[in-house]
Amino acid sequence: MNKIIIELEENKILSVEELKEKLNIEDSKQFVELIKNIEKLTRKKQIVQLKNEKFILNNKETEFTGTIKVNSSGFAFVYVSDIESEIYIPKGYLKTALTGDTVRVAVKELEVQNKNIEGIVTEVVERKITRTVGTLIKAKLFSHIKSDDKNIDKYIKVSNDDTKNLEDGTKVLVEITEYAKGLFGEHKGKIIKTLGHKDDPGIDILSTIYKYDIPVEFSNEVEEELNQISEEVTIEEGYVDCTDELVVTIDGDDSKDLDDAVSLVKTKRGYRLKVFIADVSRYVKEDSYLDKEAINRGCSVYLVDRVVPMLPRKLSNNICSLNPDVNRYTICCEIHFDEQGFVDSYNIYPAVIKSKGRLTYKKVNMLYDNDKDIVKEYKPYATMLNKMLELSMKIRENREKRGAIDFDKLESKIVVDSNGNVQDVIVRERDRAEKLIEDFMLSANEVIAEHFYWLSLPFIYRIHEEPKKEKLRQFFDLSASFGYRVRGNALEIEPYMLANMLDKFKGTAVESMLSTVLLRTMNQARYSSINSGHFALSAKYYTHFTSPIRRYPDLLVHRMIRSYLFNNNISEENKEYFENILPDLAEKSSFAEKRAVDCEREVDQIKKCEYMLKHENEKFKGIISSTTRFGVFVVLPNMIEGLCHIKNMMDDYYEFDEKNLYLIGKRHKKIYRIGDEVEVKVYNVDLENQEIDFKILDHKGIIRDKPKGKNKLKKLKSVKRRKR
Repeated sequence: MNKIIIELEENKILSVEELKEKLNIEDSKQFVELIKNIEKLTRKKQIVQLKNEKFILNNKETEFTGTIKVNSSGFAFVYVSDIESEIYIPKGYLKTALTGDTVRVAVKELEVQNKNIEGIVTEVVERKITRTVGTLIKAKLFSHIKSDDKNIDKYIKVSNDDTKNLEDGTKVLVEITEYAKGLFGEHKGKIIKTLGHKDDPGIDILSTIYKYDIPVEFSNEVEEELNQISEEVTIEEGYVDCTDELVVTIDGDDSKDLDDAVSLVKTKRGYRLKVFIADVSRYVKEDSYLDKEAINRGCSVYLVDRVVPMLPRKLSNNICSLNPDVNRYTICCEIHFDEQGFVDSYNIYPAVIKSKGRLTYKKVNMLYDNDKDIVKEYKPYATMLNKMLELSMKIRENREKRGAIDFDKLESKIVVDSNGNVQDVIVRERDRAEKLIEDFMLSANEVIAEHFYWLSLPFIYRIHEEPKKEKLRQFFDLSASFGYRVRGNALEIEPYMLANMLDKFKGTAVESMLSTVLLRTMNQARYSSINSGHFALSAKYYTHFTSPIRRYPDLLVHRMIRSYLFNNNISEENKEYFENILPDLAEKSSFAEKRAVDCEREVDQIKKCEYMLKHENEKFKGIISSTTRFGVFVVLPNMIEGLCHIKNMMDDYYEFDEKNLYLIGKRHKKIYRIGDEVEVKVYNVDLENQEIDFKILDHKGIIRDKPKGKNKLKKLKSVKRRKR
């Protein structure tokens, strides 16, 4: 038993298997003895078994380092990756920690019964938030900044010298110089940038960009490097001349950074597809200021009325962009497919192209619908586009057969005027043309990834791990309540099983809702130098190669293609170099992607709130998208979502059934569950907190039968008692 305690003192937390390995236990007799000793120590409360089936010493001197998340009520949880668990921090024991900070935690108490750990913050190791965007509140003696970040619930006091020429309501970027101590303390800060008044057009979006610390301006050094880049494009040695080929781009109406172009010809054996991708690595050299800035930004951020580009517009919209009727340097992934749409062979090489048309998704879809005007306008491309659709459908069918999951999730498109004011919120189109380009890009990404995997060279992959089993169980329980059951062993999930589930409820009223719930069970795809496959695509090898103008990993892939293939540099020194830099760049790129997605979502939500402000007290029909203890969320046909709070459901007292995920009325037994159709009105819109509240007007939901037998029995017993 002493050996178990010594190992736990040294390693803090271990599973049974890890203890077995540490203690060099090899035979079954020793293993049984280990289990008995663990049970004895647990009964004596010397060690505690946690929720993740690992063991920890019941020792108040144990310390951990983790990331803190503070609740608005004052308590917090610290997630510690070492133990894959959370430590509860009571109110008043946070020191000066804010959500996202890395903190040191001392164990205060181990609750054996609940298998929870309680602790106190002893030190803030690293601050996540050092700057924040907020609104200036002026006063005669002093001024404060109210942060836009919900994690900063205290005002930030600033010097009046900083606010002399600023009016009340100005949006500013402030640096926190001193963090609040105790419950009633306040932060202190210094204004470092004025953004404009909160009511100025576009300030809401600009404030959100700064809130997420997304770089907006390019440095003078970057501009100087940019001025040295020549716009001249010639057919150099090593580049294949494809300028006479029928090459086109197919993008959205308002796209300006055209990364990819395609061409297709029918062959005797099947199809020859060429995917041409802008050769950005030719212009953005390693360790240049341009390269460092691209690493820092990670990706372009696409907001409602603007783009924050990864690369300066001279590159993203001009020199690198595959604009029509001009020569452009590209890297080509030429893929030969057989008649069934399977990859037969491929080649990767540098090429110069001259795009013969800047086609749009909208018009290509209209061509497929035989619109007379578009058929005439796109006549030079019609034959090729029809063959492209033919191949696309075969590629997609093959991908679906192998088990790839296509969520086909509806998304909102926010229409704004020149001042950024919302005009409408509609559902974004995803028709045949959009899917066609997606199919071709996915094919190129898979070919490139597999090529480098089998070369056994250091490389960057786009990976997607399988979902957590607990989350999947919850989804299966929910889908089963609608009559959709998974085939096979739910504990050994394969992508095709989920794809089959999606296919079952396709076209039903609950399709969008169940697709969304399933999507939420998925892990976030990320970048990694270690290939572990892409679960949702059911792909063994996958990378991002097709968007180097707007994603840094794609630019990195191009750089490795140039180094390994075109320059034939597979020396040990070169391999070691990439092996050393790739893990860090993969992590930075994954972080930048998440930051961009969070910023885009918040801007979308701001604009949706603005739109719904114009429709207060109006009626809408929607579907319940999720249920909680505090109410139900309802999504409208244009994908705007709002909360119907339980306090506004006045016809009954509702309780939450956690297992079946529905609210049920205590008296009338009326049930609100995911997928139910409801009629709502816009009850309140909180623009500051980006919240939309609905009130349910009509709900033709299920009324569960009230239990009869037990109630009758109780009544009979009470009558007998009265008679006595």
